[in-house]
Amino acid sequence: MTKNIIFIIAALCSLQARADVQPAERDTVHRTYRYDDTELLQPLQPLYLDGVVVPARGNGNWFVSIAGGATAFLGTPLGCEDLFGRLKPSYSLALGKWFTPWVGARINYNGLQFKDGTLAVQEYHYLHADLLWNVLGGSYVRQKLVRWHLAPFAGIGLLHHATNGHNPFAISYGIQGQYRISKRVSALMELSGTTTFQDFDGYGKANRLGDHMLSLTAGFSFHIGKVGWKRAIDPSPYIRRDRQLVDYINVLSEQNSRYAGQHDKDSRTLAELKKILEIEGLLDTYSHFFDDDDAIERKGYPRNNYSGLNSLRARLKNKHWNGKSPLEGQAPNGNGRADSLQHWPDSVPGLGTGQFENLPDSTLADYAVRMQSGRECIGAPIFFFFELGTSHLTDPSQLVNLDELARVAKKYGLKVKVTGAADSATGTVGINNALSASRADYIASELNKRGLSPDRMTKTGEGGISDYAPTEANRHTKVELFFGKCEKNKGSSVNLSLIHI
Repeated sequence: MTKNIIFIIAALCSLQARADVQPAERDTVHRTYRYDDTELLQPLQPLYLDGVVVPARGNGNWFVSIAGGATAFLGTPLGCEDLFGRLKPSYSLALGKWFTPWVGARINYNGLQFKDGTLAVQEYHYLHADLLWNVLGGSYVRQKLVRWHLAPFAGIGLLHHATNGHNPFAISYGIQGQYRISKRVSALMELSGTTTFQDFDGYGKANRLGDHMLSLTAGFSFHIGKVGWKRAIDPSPYIRRDRQLVDYINVLSEQNSRYAGQHDKDSRTLAELKKILEIEGLLDTYSHFFDDDDAIERKGYPRNNYSGLNSLRARLKNKHWNGKSPLEGQAPNGNGRADSLQHWPDSVPGLGTGQFENLPDSTLADYAVRMQSGRECIGAPIFFFFELGTSHLTDPSQLVNLDELARVAKKYGLKVKVTGAADSATGTVGINNALSASRADYIASELNKRGLSPDRMTKTGEGGISDYAPTEANRHTKVELFFGKCEKNKGSSVNLSLIHI
């Protein structure tokens, strides 16, 4: 009795202790980020930085110029002659480069003749380096080809007197104007000045500036290498898109991890349930719940002969159609698969060559006539689906169908029509036109690799379409088989057929 009382008291204390323990609350709130993957994969329209340009391509914008004109020497002492009486011919050659639309540099040579302080004709040579500043460089931000060019310049060099051998330091300055005739040729005019020491011509004080040369020249400038400038693209939208894609990848990775963990947990649970059923002797009764899905997939699927689709087409076109597919009753050939091209000999009256006009008024007869004349494709089209914005198949295993298509087309001399398409919901008209053509080219090239001659194929690109839902189904290339021109066979009947791949 005492033992029972003690047991009851212990049980009551245990229940009280459990009641005092508060259950731990699990957080059921999960933050879910939703991403529109369609929007994330759309190509971005470039935005341009205001007032920023870069070379059109590579390290270009070099130029070579040649010019000729007149030079007047104004020395110290000046001599008794006016400006026009001092004019003598001169020429210049230059090699330079524009680093930006505003800033450029050149190496320039000037020379020929001048009149010194005694009005004697002398020869000179002047080699100098100049820095140019194009005051109209901002025009490149708004337009691709700028006609006018106005550039003040300044530089330093060495001036050589051919008679007395003087080689003084000299300062060059002036302004150059250009008019672009074409992409690579510009007409130029330049007004320039040179200042050096007074004793350059042999008269005047040394180490004191005072001799000057004024030149007016005109000629041509030839642009070499890559020419032009383009607006700089703002990278910030692309940086933001990259960050969004990284976040999206992290979310998908987290989901994959969660699903993988849940799958493992479910697998362990099923294993435990299977053990329990085995212990209870019920495993045979419920074994069908534990079939391996992979084993089912490995068994494969029967070859689709599209008989249901052909029957549906016939019923839609003729309400009196009996519902039987033209393929019904066809037996597989010796290799265990339905022949891709089956003959219809004498089962339908009047099926001989040139006698389709005598067939009964039925959809089957009409369909046969259209197929033989090449107005109707044989069987159903074969579709090949592509990834967004590419000419890559979503599943490379689709190429298996091309083997059968090429085999049947070569064996029976059929024409092949390849039609590429893109999704109109994504991309521009120009992008979709080019993309649909490239998808058609890809499938045609694969058929050509399998021995199908290009003159047996026709290729078209539909551009962007919205014929199918979901939108991914519009990213495809469609392949259709047709009879060529009707030719009489050696026998008395035409071999009509349907393609089933």
